[in-house]
Amino acid sequence: MNKRKETWNKIFYASGDIYGGGSFLIVGLLLLAFLTKVEGLSGTWAGIVIFIGKVWDAVTDPVMGSISDKTHSRFGRRRLYFLLGSVPVFLSWVMLWYSFGIADMTAKIVYYTLAYMFFSTSFTIVMVPYNAILADMTNDYNKRSAFTGMRLSFSAGSSILCGIIPGIITGAFAVEQTGYLVMAIIFGLVFGACWLVVFFGTWENTREHETNHFTVKDWLSVFKNRSFRHYALIFVFSQMAIDIAMAIAIFYVGVSLQKDYLYIPAVAALLVVQLVFIIIFSVVAQKTSKRVPGVIAAAVWIVASVLIFTFSPSTPDIAIVAVCALIGVGGAGCNMVSWSILPDISDVDEVMTGKRREGLYSGVSTFLRKFSGGIAVGSIGIMLDLFKYDEASVAAGNILPITSMGIKLIFCALPVLLLTLMLIVLKQYRMGKREFEVMHEVLDTVRKKGRKAKLTAEQIAVCETLTGVSGLFEE
Repeated sequence: MNKRKETWNKIFYASGDIYGGGSFLIVGLLLLAFLTKVEGLSGTWAGIVIFIGKVWDAVTDPVMGSISDKTHSRFGRRRLYFLLGSVPVFLSWVMLWYSFGIADMTAKIVYYTLAYMFFSTSFTIVMVPYNAILADMTNDYNKRSAFTGMRLSFSAGSSILCGIIPGIITGAFAVEQTGYLVMAIIFGLVFGACWLVVFFGTWENTREHETNHFTVKDWLSVFKNRSFRHYALIFVFSQMAIDIAMAIAIFYVGVSLQKDYLYIPAVAALLVVQLVFIIIFSVVAQKTSKRVPGVIAAAVWIVASVLIFTFSPSTPDIAIVAVCALIGVGGAGCNMVSWSILPDISDVDEVMTGKRREGLYSGVSTFLRKFSGGIAVGSIGIMLDLFKYDEASVAAGNILPITSMGIKLIFCALPVLLLTLMLIVLKQYRMGKREFEVMHEVLDTVRKKGRKAKLTAEQIAVCETLTGVSGLFEE
């Protein structure tokens, strides 16, 4: 594959995370505020709406992963769903931000619950196959890191636009509901079109696969994989930290610091820094290991959070923007370690089972991503009520000390706790370049000679370390 063609392949593949990163950022930044400030739901009910959608994902995500593993079509196992999913991606995005004149609060809660479930299902249809397809596209350790780096660059670039443009669109209309509808239509069209690009620009090197139906036993079997257990915890802790920071940022800047005008500059700086460091961390991961960006990112973010906790309304604006931007370093490293590891996990599973189940692992991972995000954002809604947040009082300038301090604790202390937990688990994750190479030596041997093939002591030791299972092969 020549360099130019490989670059275009990366671009086509990466286009999927314009939706993956962009839609999640808009939801993380604006949905809680939209439901409470524009649609009038209490923080608790807004949190419940989001949480119910995540419970629904417990069914759809792993089932979709298994479906994509078992699919037979002339387009392959995964690509078909990029084509089919483009329409529901558009429709669900519009429904998520417009209630079509529903005035009754109970009816509105029911509507947004169903709309969020529809959005989650549409996200699942495209993102589960998308998260699985890279393992089908290449077996090369560095190429996987490079494709992931390009993907995350697109995600970060999309996040910059999605962190700024929706607010500009919604603020341009006297009626907020109209602004959100226009925003939804514009971004829905962009998000739907992205999947057509991915459909035409990806491929699959698919081996033979089984056609058994999905079972709960399949779902649970992934947790027998030691590498996946470590990955799942790293993934959940890091992504919850990101979700909490993004969802509470608008409240932190506007309430704790009383500087609404700084919200867009602070988020823009954060996202630009994230884009730059995704490129840097992609190179670091290829030269060292996929764990290193996570360690650097967590350390920088923790230091930034400690500094941010000391900020007050009298803190200079430039200092606030500069230090908040450092969270972008943390987000870049956390995303890099999360998404670059995932394609390798299905290889570990093949060592254990002899099967290719990328879709199942992607489905479970996507569920964990959305479910943890639902817990994070939903909990924030409940905590805002506990800390006596009231939009009318805030608008009148009557901010209670418990409200200001509570928001500051959510924004600073919770991410520090989650990042610390991530570092503890990341230390236990064992797959570096050498382990990856040995694992693929084993897979090549087993595919040719069967599971009774003789392996070296090093190969057996690596397999047992990565899988957490002994007695899989003979020396």
